[in-house]
Amino acid sequence: MVTNTVNSTDAINLDSTPSESVESSSQKNQSTVVAYRFDSDSKTKTTGSLRMSNKTTQPVRLALLARQSSQKSATANKNKSGIPAHWDFAPQEGNENGLVLSLPQGNLKLEKGDILVAFAQDGSRRYWGPYVVGETSSPQWNPQTQEWQLVLENR
Repeated sequence: MVTNTVNSTDAINLDSTPSESVESSSQKNQSTVVAYRFDSDSKTKTTGSLRMSNKTTQPVRLALLARQSSQKSATANKNKSGIPAHWDFAPQEGNENGLVLSLPQGNLKLEKGDILVAFAQDGSRRYWGPYVVGETSSPQWNPQTQEWQLVLENR
């Protein structure tokens, strides 16, 4: 049996846009650990509010799981409780301009790595996401308004 191994410091580029790398390391028993890394250096790393539009014909719940980071300042931690937050939207709510979301403690500021997922509340089992802020195509950053924009549409 022939086994190809790559040192953990070496990376193999599979695709240039978006750039994904595969890293593997060999252990004593020749088992291989593979990890996929999404290279988002070309994406924005901006912090901003979230504007949500529900253009679907279904009631949806949007859930946020804020990324935990020891590098966040005390001010940033004050805006995020560390507890997942969620918002409910009626069908077509925020359809035209969207709605800026906030938390009970104050303003909501999304940061790179925060995770958003939406799912229908009508029993249809439809969902949108997961979206990783700054790493997936949605939400999109709007530099004019300094906010992330998430638009849910029927697929």
